[in-house]
Amino acid sequence: MAIKRFIVLLVGILLVVTGCGTRGIPVIKQELMDKKLSVLMLSSSSLPDTAKQSIDQALQTWRSEHFIAYDWVKDLNTLDDQVTAKLKANPYDYIYVIGNELIASADGLMGQGLSTGKWTLLQSQLDSSGTASTSSDQAAFLKIDAQQIEDLKSNWLQNLLATNVAVEWVTRSDRPIPSAWAPSEEADHIVLLDNNEQWFQQLSFQSKQHAAKWIIFYSPATAAQVQKAKTLNISVIDMSSALSAQLNWTQILDDRLAAMTNHTWQKGSLSYNEKELLELKIK
Repeated sequence: MAIKRFIVLLVGILLVVTGCGTRGIPVIKQELMDKKLSVLMLSSSSLPDTAKQSIDQALQTWRSEHFIAYDWVKDLNTLDDQVTAKLKANPYDYIYVIGNELIASADGLMGQGLSTGKWTLLQSQLDSSGTASTSSDQAAFLKIDAQQIEDLKSNWLQNLLATNVAVEWVTRSDRPIPSAWAPSEEADHIVLLDNNEQWFQQLSFQSKQHAAKWIIFYSPATAAQVQKAKTLNISVIDMSSALSAQLNWTQILDDRLAAMTNHTWQKGSLSYNEKELLELKIK
C-alpha cells in the first residue's frame, strides 16, 4: 500500500513539473524567430539628450517586445571606419542615420553598396545651410517640410510689415526680395552682400536715413556679418537661421517601428507629420 502511494505521488510530481516546463516559461514561437529583424542605428553627437534617451528607450523596446536585434553607434560626427566594418560584417535589415551632419557621409556609404538593408536618413534640426540633403534614390529621407518653413517665415514678415515699421533688407543678388515686401520704389532699402565690401557702411547710412527699426538678412549670412549689423542698435534677424524646430523623437521612432513591422517602409523624401514635428517657430 505504501509503495502504491509513493508511485501515485511520484507520478503527480512528474506531471506538475512537466506542466510547469511548458506553461510557466514563455516560449518564443519559431515563426517569430524566422521574422526577427536586425537594425543598425547611427546617431549624431549633436543630438540633444532627450533625443538620445528616446533612441535608447526605443531600441530596448524593439528588442524586448518585438525581438529586433540592434547595434547602436552613437555620438558620431561622420560615418567612419567602425560603421563601414559593421556594414561589412552584418546583414542588417534596416539602417537608421539620425543627424544632419551624418547625411552626406551616408550618401557615400550607400554608394559603395555595402548593405542590402533599407536606409532611413532623418534630419535632426532645421537645415539653414542646405547640406542635410541626400542625392540617393535608395533611401527614405525624413525632413522638416520646406513649405512649412517658408509659410512661417512669410507669415512673420507679413505681420511685421503690417505695422508699417521701416525695414532694411540685406541679401544677395541671387536671392531677391519679393516685390510684395520690398517694392521697386523701395530699392534703396536693400543692401547686397555679394561683391560689396562697403555693405556695412551702406547699411549704416540707409538705416539712419530711413530711421529703420529692423534689419532683415534675407539670404544666409555669416555670424560675423549678423553681429556687425547688431552694432547699429537696431533689431536684427537672420531669416535663414531664425527658426527652431522641436521634434518628437518618441513618436518618430514609434512610426519607424510600425513601418518595419507592417512592411510599409518606402524610399523617397518624406516630411515629418504633425505628431512628429511638435513645434516650428521663430526664435
